[in-house]
Amino acid sequence: MELMDVIRKRRSIRRYKLDPVPEEEINYVLEAARLAPSWANTQCWHFIVVTDEDIKSKIAAEGMPWSAKAPVIIVACADPAKPGAKGDIPNYLVDIGIAMEHLILAATERGLATCWIGGFNEAPVKEALGVPENIRIVAMTPIAYPDQDPAARSRKALEEIVSYNRYQSP
Repeated sequence: MELMDVIRKRRSIRRYKLDPVPEEEINYVLEAARLAPSWANTQCWHFIVVTDEDIKSKIAAEGMPWSAKAPVIIVACADPAKPGAKGDIPNYLVDIGIAMEHLILAATERGLATCWIGGFNEAPVKEALGVPENIRIVAMTPIAYPDQDPAARSRKALEEIVSYNRYQSP
């Protein structure tokens, strides 16, 4: 599949088949995340592959109960101290964003469903996963075979989101 086809095909999926996801598929998407660029190549990330039903239920209860039905949830953690910050934007947030997008696009390429989860209560998720205090949980995604095929949502035209040389309101 061509990259633009993968990008166009990617959807947020919240209904999953119960079929197990083979380890080689999980390793494929994790390898895509591992290869992501990061600030000064600090690679501040750590990914937790959650397959235990009790742990999935605990972390899913913190904002996304539907995700516990997926056979796998991948949790993206970061060490904020590694990459530092430029201005007001902590670099670890950008680094995890790039790595997660690599992971999600690789999953889409392999016919797997994902849904980027960024809204959750971090403290109970950290406790359930044994994540140290100094490490942040930035995002999660279920990994499963999809049990739905939603239509593409509309996107703004380039003219509405792009200007050249100086900001111009659309």
